[in-house]
Amino acid sequence: MSSPSAAGPDGNYRIEVTNFGPIGYAGVDLRPLTVFAGPSNTGKSCLATLVYALHRCFSLGAVARSESLQVDEALAKRIEDWLPKRTEREEAPMPDDLAAALRSVVEHAAVKSLEQKVRRCFGVDALADLARQDSREAGAVITLHVRQKTGGNTVPYRFKFGPEHVGASVQVVPPTELSNSVSKVGEAFVRGASTGMVRSRLGPLTNPVYYLPADRTGVMHSHQVLVSTLIQSATTAGVHPSTNVPLLSGVVADFLEGLIGMSRMKRPARAMSEVVEKSLLAGGVIRLRPSEMGYPSFSYRPANWDADLPLMRISSMVSELAPVVLYLRYLVRPGDLLIIEEPESHLHPAMQATFARELARLVRFGVRIMLTTHSEWMLEALANLVRLSDLPEPQREGIPGADVALTPGQVGAWLFKPSTGAAGTVVEEIPLDVEVGTYPAGFDEVTESLYNEWVGISNRIEAARAHRRGRRRAAS
Repeated sequence: MSSPSAAGPDGNYRIEVTNFGPIGYAGVDLRPLTVFAGPSNTGKSCLATLVYALHRCFSLGAVARSESLQVDEALAKRIEDWLPKRTEREEAPMPDDLAAALRSVVEHAAVKSLEQKVRRCFGVDALADLARQDSREAGAVITLHVRQKTGGNTVPYRFKFGPEHVGASVQVVPPTELSNSVSKVGEAFVRGASTGMVRSRLGPLTNPVYYLPADRTGVMHSHQVLVSTLIQSATTAGVHPSTNVPLLSGVVADFLEGLIGMSRMKRPARAMSEVVEKSLLAGGVIRLRPSEMGYPSFSYRPANWDADLPLMRISSMVSELAPVVLYLRYLVRPGDLLIIEEPESHLHPAMQATFARELARLVRFGVRIMLTTHSEWMLEALANLVRLSDLPEPQREGIPGADVALTPGQVGAWLFKPSTGAAGTVVEEIPLDVEVGTYPAGFDEVTESLYNEWVGISNRIEAARAHRRGRRRAAS
């Protein structure tokens, strides 16, 4: 197991998980563009959802708003007694025991918030449900390595949950930094200070995150029905409670909420969405129109048309790209993390390569991207963009993606490999193969296997024909 690399100055960080879902061990450096590849059911979406939950937990102010962040009267009184001693000329240092008490309150709130966010995002009743089945007693462990802004040191944050509880061994902030937080008194001070603590220690994880799930097209097509059903259920739940209606996972619920909330956005940012529409939709436009009920309806207007088409009447490619365009227009901003499951869905290989280049363009805009994929075309296109960075800019003319080349440090590809034993999935970084021109994720093995099948079938056909010819000659 290699030693963890620290998060870089560009906001990179590292996450390690043990015995989580199908994953035995994963150590992944999160870069501006991070790709998860590998066979189905190996934990790609599982780890991506965990990253989403971590961002949701530690997003700026989330811990401060947590109901678990509670200050008893004794601690509030101590804070109130200490605050007046701070002057503009000389600040009284916070006593170590007061700092420890304050840190304990914030750590407890952070752990409880993480527990709630992880359970909600995965749609499970207990965290133990996420521990790998044959390692329940040992429990699952999540470790974060984030380089601090000052000093560049890496401090590990470790969360562990087992059969019946969630625990943590976390140092949120050293006592010397607590006196730099300024707020009012008592609980208000703690809530204000907690935001500064989390931000200073987990900087990249406090950025907003958005998740486009693999079933996003179905949700896009049915969101109005889903909202109507939820509203009707809410109005009748008090009279006829239902226990048979399945719950949405937090990821899908947040995706649905994002779609509904778009109609309230007064000033959409079109720069990023328009380049995707121009490149992938040939100038066609995804349109949003608020309904009388308040939630929006979506349509597509092809280039040079003066009428809209509902999404259910257009190609699967357009309906697959529609939520990407809408999220870029209304929600995602530079610095945010956008997670996309299977971006290649319903796209021709040529269009997959084009989409990969547009994702690189988003990275150049400042958006952080995470992908789960089964597409060799996406990996090859990204490999070309990284290879392109070695070519001087004046010599890139005419090469697709010449203006969106990415350096090797901006892209990380990770292979999820099922274990042959009971150890669970092992996740390893995929080095760029400059000879083959891709991040090799095992697709060549499938190609070779299919070719060998073809040869075997052909050989049997020839053998059968030779056998029949032999029988005919013997009969004559």
